[in-house]
Amino acid sequence: MKPLLDRDQQLLTVNVPGDLVSTNAEILRRALHEILETEIPSPPWRRLRLELAGAKMVDSMGLNLIVTILRAVQKTGGRMQITFSSPNVHRTFQFTRLDQHVELIKV
Repeated sequence: MKPLLDRDQQLLTVNVPGDLVSTNAEILRRALHEILETEIPSPPWRRLRLELAGAKMVDSMGLNLIVTILRAVQKTGGRMQITFSSPNVHRTFQFTRLDQHVELIKV
């Protein structure tokens, strides 16, 4: 998981491969934490985009990870976007009202 920084757009993009579920949430948490530890102290970006286009499922552990990342981004005055393709993932974000706190982008 390698971040892509677009300084002109002030956008940091992180592609999350596959589902965001309990079996891989801890690995993803460590990887995202390392990325954000490196980028957050003086971020040259104002938006963080999590690309979940390959995810067909996000469970409670995955949602917890997203909320943790969202709080870290908001502390810096940033915004968060999530790309998705699965209707199941979209319904999960709507059901949990996460769609009211992040910008969702269907791809």
